[in-house]
Amino acid sequence: MSPLEKRADRMAQVQAQVDYHGNRLVVYRRMHGSRPTARLSELEGAYLAARDRLADVSVDDAPERGGGRSTVG
Repeated sequence: MSPLEKRADRMAQVQAQVDYHGNRLVVYRRMHGSRPTARLSELEGAYLAARDRLADVSVDDAPERGGGRSTVG
């Protein structure tokens, strides 16, 4: 596997993590609201950590792909 393919695979893997944690966060907020709880903090932390990993992968890959960040609304 070429280095470019490995980077693309890593970026897809991290993007899937961001999507997964973002979806969990949205569902939790929909079911329980945004009232501060330990669980909400855990979910937000997991989402933000995944988003930061994506930003790191995007920066490493920026010359070839353009990079970018995903957000949850």
